[in-house]
Amino acid sequence: MKSLRSLTLTCSTLLIGLSGTMAQEQSLSWNWANVICGDMLNCVTGCSACNQPSTFADNFYGTGAAWIGLNTCPHPTVTGDNSVYSDGWAPAPDPLKVVMLSGMVTGPMALDSIVIRHKSVNQGPTWLRVSLKRNLTEDATMVYEGPIPTDFNNLVLTDMGCMEIPQGASSGGFQLQFQAYGSDAGEWVLDAVRVVAAPCEPDFSTGITTVSGKPAGQPAPMFDVLGRPAGPGTVLGISRDGKRRVVIE
Repeated sequence: MKSLRSLTLTCSTLLIGLSGTMAQEQSLSWNWANVICGDMLNCVTGCSACNQPSTFADNFYGTGAAWIGLNTCPHPTVTGDNSVYSDGWAPAPDPLKVVMLSGMVTGPMALDSIVIRHKSVNQGPTWLRVSLKRNLTEDATMVYEGPIPTDFNNLVLTDMGCMEIPQGASSGGFQLQFQAYGSDAGEWVLDAVRVVAAPCEPDFSTGITTVSGKPAGQPAPMFDVLGRPAGPGTVLGISRDGKRRVVIE
C-alpha cells in the first residue's frame, strides 16, 4: 500500500510539472485563412487570405509575412483555409527573393519547434534554405537546407535556441527567412508555419545558448519586419495588437 501511495504521488507530481511546462508554452501560427485582418494577401485568380499569425499572446506576438521580390497568390486547400503560391524564384539562392516571418517576446523564451508545411508544383523550386535570427539586430544564420517535396510535407526544426533581448531593450524576437531555389519556373507553396516558444533554459556549463548552423551566405541586404530595407541602426518593434513600428536611430 505504501508503494502504491508513493507511485501515485510521483505520477501526480510528474503530471503537475508537465502541465505547468505546457501552460508556459506559446505559439504563433501563420495559416492564411479566409478571414479579414489588417494585412491581407489578394490576387485575381485566387482568394483573399489573412497574412498575419492567427494567435497572439501577451508575451509572444508576431507580424504578417513579408514576400520580397515575389508574386503571391492564395489558393484554397480546404474550405476557409489557403496555401500561398509564390513564383519568381531563381536557380540559386537570391537575397532579394525571400519570405520573412517575425515575432517578438517580452521575456526570455526559446524557440522550441518550428513546423513548416510546404511543397513545390509545376516544376518549381527544388531546394529550400531556412535562416534564422534570434536577435533582430544581427545577421541571420542558416539552420536548414534541403529538398522541397512535391506533395505537402512537414519540415520540423527543433531546439533553435533562445531569443535574445538586446541590452537596454524591453523585448526581443526572431525572424525566419525562407529562400526557395533550383528553378525559375513553377511555384513554391507554403501552407502553414507554426512556431512554438517555451521558457528559455540556457546552457549552464557555458552560461550561453547556442544554435547549430552557419551564416546565411554572403552579407545580404537587411530588411525590417515589414520587408523594407533597413540598416544596422534600425530598432524593430511590434505592438501586441499586431501593428508594427520601425524606428531609425
